[in-house]
Amino acid sequence: MNRTLFNILLFWGLSSTCCYTAYAQNGCGLPAVVNYTKFDYHGGSQNWGIGQDKHGVMYFANNDGLLSFDGNHWKLYPLPNSTVIWSLAVSDDGKIYVGGQDEIGYFAPGSNGLLTYTSLKDNIPEQYKKFADIWHIAIIGSRVFFQGDDRIFEYNGKSIRVHFSNAQWFFMARAGDHIYAVDRVAGLLQFDNNQWAPVRDGKKIAGMLTAGIVSMGQDSIIIISRTNGLFLLHNGSITPQQENLPRPLYINSAAKVNDAELMVASSSGGSLVVNIRNKTWQTFANDQGLQNNNALSVFKDASGNLWTGLNSGISYINYNSAIRYLQVGKTNNLPAYSASIFSNRLYVATSNGLYSAQLTDNKNIHVGQDDFSLVKNTENREAWNLAEINGHLLLGSDNGSYDVQGNEARLLSGDAGSWYFLPLSSVFPVQDIIVGTYYGLKRLSYEGNTFRDEGKIAGTPDSYRFMAIDGNGDIWASHPYRGIYRISLSQDKKKYACHLYTSTDDLPSTLNNFVFKIKNQVLFATPGGLYEFNASTNKFFHSRFLSSVFGRMKIRYLTEDKEGNTWFCGDKGTGVVHFSSTDTTRAPNVTYFPELAGQLLPKFDNIYPYNPENVFIGSEKGLIHLNYQRYISGKQPVTVRLGMVKTTGKSDSTIFGGYQDAYLAVSASGSDKHLVELPSVYNAFHFEYSSPVYDFQQSIMYSYQLEGYDPDWSSWNSKTEKDYTNLPNGKYTFKVKARDYQHNESTVVSYSFIIKAPWYKTVWAMLCYLSIAAGLVLLVRKYLKHKLLLQQQQFEEEQKKLKYIHHLELEKNEKEIIKLQNEKLAQEVLLKKKELANTSMHLMEKADTLTKIKEKVSRLNTDANPDNNIKSITDLIKDAEKINANWDVFAAHFDELNDDFLNKLKKQYPQLTNSDLKVCAYIKLNLSTKEIAQLLNITVRGVEVSRYRIRKKMNLPTEQSLSTFFNQI
Repeated sequence: MNRTLFNILLFWGLSSTCCYTAYAQNGCGLPAVVNYTKFDYHGGSQNWGIGQDKHGVMYFANNDGLLSFDGNHWKLYPLPNSTVIWSLAVSDDGKIYVGGQDEIGYFAPGSNGLLTYTSLKDNIPEQYKKFADIWHIAIIGSRVFFQGDDRIFEYNGKSIRVHFSNAQWFFMARAGDHIYAVDRVAGLLQFDNNQWAPVRDGKKIAGMLTAGIVSMGQDSIIIISRTNGLFLLHNGSITPQQENLPRPLYINSAAKVNDAELMVASSSGGSLVVNIRNKTWQTFANDQGLQNNNALSVFKDASGNLWTGLNSGISYINYNSAIRYLQVGKTNNLPAYSASIFSNRLYVATSNGLYSAQLTDNKNIHVGQDDFSLVKNTENREAWNLAEINGHLLLGSDNGSYDVQGNEARLLSGDAGSWYFLPLSSVFPVQDIIVGTYYGLKRLSYEGNTFRDEGKIAGTPDSYRFMAIDGNGDIWASHPYRGIYRISLSQDKKKYACHLYTSTDDLPSTLNNFVFKIKNQVLFATPGGLYEFNASTNKFFHSRFLSSVFGRMKIRYLTEDKEGNTWFCGDKGTGVVHFSSTDTTRAPNVTYFPELAGQLLPKFDNIYPYNPENVFIGSEKGLIHLNYQRYISGKQPVTVRLGMVKTTGKSDSTIFGGYQDAYLAVSASGSDKHLVELPSVYNAFHFEYSSPVYDFQQSIMYSYQLEGYDPDWSSWNSKTEKDYTNLPNGKYTFKVKARDYQHNESTVVSYSFIIKAPWYKTVWAMLCYLSIAAGLVLLVRKYLKHKLLLQQQQFEEEQKKLKYIHHLELEKNEKEIIKLQNEKLAQEVLLKKKELANTSMHLMEKADTLTKIKEKVSRLNTDANPDNNIKSITDLIKDAEKINANWDVFAAHFDELNDDFLNKLKKQYPQLTNSDLKVCAYIKLNLSTKEIAQLLNITVRGVEVSRYRIRKKMNLPTEQSLSTFFNQI
């Protein structure tokens, strides 16, 4: 079903077959009617029987099988032979007994919560197994009765007993503590002492087709015939009840509503609720919202609401609702701008004028669409506002101001449309009333029980629709597009001054501001919440009034009832703030009405709280009647139901069918062995859940958590399904809870299951892994040991190589060092040689010097100037002394190069003179005799003599060479 239509247009005769609402002949309006087509429940068109179990789930005997509905999800359970189901009955133990063509049996949940069918044909005696259709089923205690045309089967839980008719069984039902049946010949029979006994006056209905038998009170039974009306069975006597039903009607079935009312399904007139005490009825047919007028079955559910199975579809009538809908007048789609009860009349201001309906009781208001009539002189005009002032009912309309008297309105002031009436005093009677009009302000005066038009007040001409007066006598008026006016009347009330406040004066916005007076405070409803005015600062500030309730909520409308409660319309919905009359310190309670969402008049919101039982709310199409007292006391505790758990793997499989009792019975021990265990391939899950509340599903919110996967509960939302994919193995518990619009939470419903580990995570797999791991460890260990051995061998070989290389490197380094040392020594030798050569040169110079001295001495005898020669000789001797000093240097260098040769020679042969040592040194240097002679400045012969003398001193034989001897030292 398209539930969005249920919010907005569920009660005004839409042309589509999705959603309708009916109107009342009895009572103030009719409750909503919600229609479900075969495209919603995906079954056959016709629905022959209706039942409900203790969890609130609805069941329908459908052409295609058994239909179930939990408020959100439909399910179809066909019979094994796919036969039509004509009848059903739900037992206290949760079994749904059904009867069809040549078939009887029951649906019951299995251990997995799935609804499965069990046929009872095998329990029927063999000779009675062939039969036609089963039309009705009745249950009393542990016995179940199935009624066909020629027989009734009695099932006691084990076996089946057959009761044949005298002629033909017309009907069978349970009423009170007995089972009744109607036989074509015997009439009404009662099952007593295991047999069918005739009722004393039962022959009166013999041959009469029967549609229902219901108990009314403790000792009365109502028999509903198909075409002959109603009959009362009391103390064995049957009496017809005339004028209880309109004629002609063909009744298909009936059900008890309460001890005064019953509901019947007719083949052409829809469904009717009949009050047998006052002999009135209330019709639910096509004109009142039903999909069609051919009703086959009716049922009252546990909440007191009504269901009817149609020839095409199913309809739900929210009969027990505290909210009803009232269309005003015969003209369709008239919006209601205002309402008032005055002088035993209900007045409604609409877009077509003012309508009124006469009331017989101002507390228990009973009025219907046809009771309204147009108030004279208001037709074809917008009627905006109704106000009761000085015992008069004033009407503000598009044509001006009116004084309404009965069913006629008298024009008080014309020329301009009137929005609002503002009394200037709270003292009765009020002398002056300011009227906010389309083009400024007007004044009405009151004197002698009569209102008089004082004309227009001079001032800023603007549209003043919302007005209030504060304690200082200032008038406040709001304009939806300009801001807020502060109006000061002159002393004579003939003119006024205005000051316009906008967003520059601390208003949240210049647009969409409204002014109201609540609890003697002038409040300004703005897009940013409620505001007040500070006269000392001439600014607006956020009001503390009900700040805990409204906060920054955008408020469009406020009004106060006689009990001091505040009714409001805002962007979060429509509701009432209820203040305790006994405890003023207690925080107020807030009640929202989510059923009204989308149905009120935007920017023309209006609520008329006449009393707690009668609150009238203007809507786009008529009035909404709210019994507030019943609304707050009649709400049932919210519950939640897990409807289905489906898993997806290689194929889809439903593992839980929604019947918690069966599941809880299996898992009561709390042991994991009772939980569903699934292979690892089934790791995707689909959960369906709902609250079996049928009057307003949109007000129910849900929160869920998959324990073991979700860290916390989900946020509240209206979704009734949840999917999970790719769950790892482990234990999970899906938990879900529901919450109504008052934040009352249900108990948590949970479902636990286990996803098995994949084969590669099983114990055997783990053992196998351990074995493989142990084997691998051994192999690795052996391999590593072998590798270590090879590495050790390689290491040793490498060490040998390194040692050898190191040795070679050492040798190489030593050679390099020796080479470097040799090179150094060679350099040093070369240096010494150069020094020796230098010394030798000095020795040669000495020889030259001595030669020169000799020549100079030889000249002394012949030289004419001997003093100069002596001086020259002295200088040469000095040079010779220097040359002798060079010999010491030469000897030192020579010993360094020749391993201290001269010192050793001197120590070994001390008899050698310095001249001998010089000769020995020159011989060591391998100089020739001539070279030695030159160095010593002697002759060659002298050198040879020196050699001979040295040989003698050293006692060397003649054959031994001095050079060889000196090389050995």
